[in-house]
Amino acid sequence: MRDFWQHWDYVLSMVPELSEFGVPVLDAVGLTLDESILAEKDMGSFRASDVIIEKGTKVIPRMLSLLAGMGITKVMARPSPRVIVMALSQDAIPASFLAAAQAQEVGAKTLRMEFVYPTSEQVVTAITEQLVRADLVVTVGGLGEGPVDIRKVADQIGPSDFTPVAISPGRDHGFLLAEERVPILALPADFYSSFVLTKLVLEPMIAKLMGANTDPIMSVAYLAQPLRVAPRIVTCVPATVHEARMRISGRPVGLDGMNAIYRANALAVLASEDGLVDCDTEAFYLPLA
Repeated sequence: MRDFWQHWDYVLSMVPELSEFGVPVLDAVGLTLDESILAEKDMGSFRASDVIIEKGTKVIPRMLSLLAGMGITKVMARPSPRVIVMALSQDAIPASFLAAAQAQEVGAKTLRMEFVYPTSEQVVTAITEQLVRADLVVTVGGLGEGPVDIRKVADQIGPSDFTPVAISPGRDHGFLLAEERVPILALPADFYSSFVLTKLVLEPMIAKLMGANTDPIMSVAYLAQPLRVAPRIVTCVPATVHEARMRISGRPVGLDGMNAIYRANALAVLASEDGLVDCDTEAFYLPLA
C-alpha cells in the first residue's frame, strides 16, 4: 500500500498548470495571480521593488482598491478550471453533488453529470466525449461497486494508477491521465470516502491547475479523548473543534454519516505508528467552512 503523502505528491506532479492570460482586475476576482505585484516606486510604507502581493495569491474583492490605488487595472492570472463531475452509479449521486460543490467553492467552473450506464465501455465513451471541454474530470463510483468498473477499461483512456493508498477512508481511488494531459480523479461512490478525498486530493488538484498553493492548510487542536486508529495509515474523521479542543464525531453510515459531516466544523487528519492516540495529543485538522 502506498504512503498517502507520497501518493499526494505523485498525483499533483501529473497535474498541469493552466496557461496564464491578461485580465481586467474586476474580472480577476476568484482567479490566481501569475505574477507578483511589486511597488514600482516608493509608495506609502512600501519601497520600490517591494513585493506587495505574492504570485499565487487568489484575487479577492478588497484587493482591488489596493491594485487600483497603484494604478493597476489589468493583471496576469490563471483561469478558473473547467471541472466535470460524473456520477457513474445510482449510489454515487450524493457524493457527486458534494464533489461538484466543493470544486465550485474553491474556484472551478463545475458541471455535474449522471452517466449511470450498464457497461464500462459506455463510461469510456462518455469520458472521452467530455475531454474537449474539461481541464479536470472527476468520476464518482464505477470502482466495482456496481456493474461498472473503470479500472478494467482504464487503458482505453490513458495511463492510470489505482494502487491502494494508506488513507482511511478512501483507500481505493484512482488517477488517470487522458489525451492532452487532462487529469481524471476516480472517486469511490461511498460518500464518506469521497468527502475525504475531495478535501485532501481534489481541492489541491484544482489549486495546482490555478497556480495556487497546493498544501492543505492544517490547524492544530488537542484531542478531548483517546483514540485508536489503524497503525501507519492517515485516518480522517469529522470532528468538532471549540477553544482548541477537538472532539471526534465517529463514522456513522448513510444519512447519519452525511449529517455528521454536515454538522462537523473540522476534518481530523490523524496518524499513529502504533495505532494509539492519547488524550490531549496535538492533532491536525482541516477547518470546514
